[in-house]
Amino acid sequence: LVLENNGVSSSLIGLNAASSPLAVLVTGLFVPRILDSLGVVRAMLLSLLITVFLILALPVKVDPWLWFAIRFLIGMAMAVHWIIGEAWVVSVAAKRHRGRIVGLYMTVLSGGFALGPILLGIVGTEGWTPFVVVAVLTALSGLPILFVGRAEPKFPPRAKGGFLTVLRAAPLVFSAAVLAGFTDTAIVSLLPIYGLRIGLEQEFVIWALAVALMGNVALQVPIGWIGDHFDKRRILVICGVIFFIAPLLLPLVFGASPLQWPLLVIWGGASFGIYTLALSIIGERFDSASLASANAAMVALYEAGSVVGPLIAGTAIDQYGGVGFPATLVGAAVLFLFVVALRALTRR
Repeated sequence: LVLENNGVSSSLIGLNAASSPLAVLVTGLFVPRILDSLGVVRAMLLSLLITVFLILALPVKVDPWLWFAIRFLIGMAMAVHWIIGEAWVVSVAAKRHRGRIVGLYMTVLSGGFALGPILLGIVGTEGWTPFVVVAVLTALSGLPILFVGRAEPKFPPRAKGGFLTVLRAAPLVFSAAVLAGFTDTAIVSLLPIYGLRIGLEQEFVIWALAVALMGNVALQVPIGWIGDHFDKRRILVICGVIFFIAPLLLPLVFGASPLQWPLLVIWGGASFGIYTLALSIIGERFDSASLASANAAMVALYEAGSVVGPLIAGTAIDQYGGVGFPATLVGAAVLFLFVVALRALTRR
């Protein structure tokens, strides 16, 4: 919004938006080494401190190329506390409750995504105020880490093998991470655009996105609970099937039937639910020596999907109109289900 108000082109604004996920994608591969060197608490606090200073550097000069560099560095710092924080949550969660605990974590995470725009609506986007507020909240989020004491997890030295090793160990889970990133970002970025392209009112499409996000927030703990009581991989596949069916039904009900609201809630819940279940499976599949590397690979693949999803879906909308959006998401679900089938055959 600040760049838009300063006359920056949409393409440069889009490039800026891609800077943080690109940085996470690159940096995630090195986070296990940082963890080995600094430990959990020092690595997380240092990354948060760097993030605070970088946020406060943004309003000094509004320049798209300078902002790209700063936001790339913010993405690098964010990758550290994101990956280590998730590895921490997964490592301390008891197996019988892991799905619910990860579901609660994802509820808080998605709630943060929903509160961000509300915060901007309160403080506005002018001057230093929004940047100072975000910097202060980021700093405050580090305070609990100062008091963990003996609760700090101790990850043993990394197991041998890198990115490709963990990918080969759990291809279904990491394919789910790509699908989650692809669809999460595509839905948030382009569902309103899809609605406008097929002739719906702007107010309606904003509410539709809000309903999908509410489903996202509300369903993570129930999905985690189901994962604790049933086979998590089967529930993951069911979420993939929902991702196949929901875009097929969307053109039939969107703006035309009350069935659109439960469809958006279930679709939105399954969106983050895929990541919730994949993160829970990571905790079961990898030991503590490999957990940080596995989580780094998962975050990197999620961000890869986040970069590619809006690009492909946006291009499809430009080329094929409204049908391009659901067709792209159906295609992504088909690829995931193909990996599911291939994995089932190789296991046999």
